[in-house]
Amino acid sequence: MTCRILILEDVPLDVELMEREISRSGIDFISETVEGEEDFVRALHEFNPDVILADHSLPSFDGLSALAIARKLCPDVPFIFVSGKIGEEFAVKALKSGATDYVLKSNFSKVPVAIRRALREVEKERELERTRRSLAESHWQLKEAQRIGKIGSWQWNFDSETLSCSDEALRILGIRKQDFGGTLHEMVSRIHPEDRESFIDSITKKEPFEGEYRVMRDESVAYVLFRAKVLYDSRGNPTSMIGIKQDITEDKNIRKSLEASLREKEFLMSEIHHRVKNNLQLIISLLRLQSRYIDDEKSLEIFTECQNRVRSIALVHERLYGSRNGMAVNLSDYIEELIGELKGMCRGRDVVFRVNLAEVEVGINTAVSIGLIVNELVTNAIKHGTGDSGEIKVELESFKGSGVLMVADDGSGLPEDLDLSDPPGFGLRLVNFMLSRIKGSISAENQNGAVFRITFDLGG
Repeated sequence: MTCRILILEDVPLDVELMEREISRSGIDFISETVEGEEDFVRALHEFNPDVILADHSLPSFDGLSALAIARKLCPDVPFIFVSGKIGEEFAVKALKSGATDYVLKSNFSKVPVAIRRALREVEKERELERTRRSLAESHWQLKEAQRIGKIGSWQWNFDSETLSCSDEALRILGIRKQDFGGTLHEMVSRIHPEDRESFIDSITKKEPFEGEYRVMRDESVAYVLFRAKVLYDSRGNPTSMIGIKQDITEDKNIRKSLEASLREKEFLMSEIHHRVKNNLQLIISLLRLQSRYIDDEKSLEIFTECQNRVRSIALVHERLYGSRNGMAVNLSDYIEELIGELKGMCRGRDVVFRVNLAEVEVGINTAVSIGLIVNELVTNAIKHGTGDSGEIKVELESFKGSGVLMVADDGSGLPEDLDLSDPPGFGLRLVNFMLSRIKGSISAENQNGAVFRITFDLGG
């Protein structure tokens, strides 16, 4: 089958290199290259691609806009970014927006690998959808079960101890019709030895049951879903058990494949966070080394504050690396760790921290913004709100989809003429910028010291 590849790229040499690698991999393909939005939309309609390869930035168009158009016009077509430089934030945004994968131009040999993987995932999704539709349309009745070809019926008569099975039920068990003797033992003997005790326990209770069991055929093992209910006579005595058995082997295999694909993507996200964290740690080390050559106290203070800001971002990626949910941060744990780092500024002073943080999970953008805000407000409290001794409070709570962060000290308080909308220092200006990213607001008052309250959207 010939693969139709639509390439959104404005550098002919890059197109040639991509096509050369795809051809070398053995993929039979035809391609069309476009540069602008109008030609891209036309190609989606007329060329009808199986895969889209797109640069993330072009002179008159961009990859994210192309992705949005593709998701609307052809949502099932894999969309792979191929770019010379993709930052962590862009990669996360692209994957969340529906991109299938991304490849750096420094490694064009990965393009055919990404194409094959994307096409396999599309086929798995289509097969899973077909399976789901078939199951949704199936009914208990034998006739409908026979129609879809994977469900068989059976009945066990308690008085005569005979078992009757439909043709499909026998096929699922791997028993030829002419060899079937009508005994319960024949069905039980086909259950995998490791599942047999559980199956016998369920069926001999003569009560309704449902469960998945492995069935041994001549040359294979199938996964079979058993469902059963009990029939009673007019006096309420159980007379027989009727049930269905459904071969779900294919569905199980598809599910395993999709789970493996999900684990692969989770590993990719984890590696992104790991590499970003390492790069940020490198920046922190460079700033620390450079600060050793600074004699001016004010300049040294600026360098230290920059290190703390970078460290607050690095902590986010450190928490996301290896986490089960690579897109959510436990904000309370993160703030606690961040405060632990900032306590180093209080060495030799009697400063007490009172921390009370509610359990809140947020996305990476909100976590980075709140981390920088906490860094600025706590740093400000340490520098200006406490002397040789004092108390700093940090509290976090959530209410109706919003988070409320409070940072307070017991110092001399804020200047009466402080304008939070146009503050004099860089720190509060940075706080305002971060708040604009997460739909947040700030208020401040003097209450036995300076008290800052931050309100922000937890859905950001």
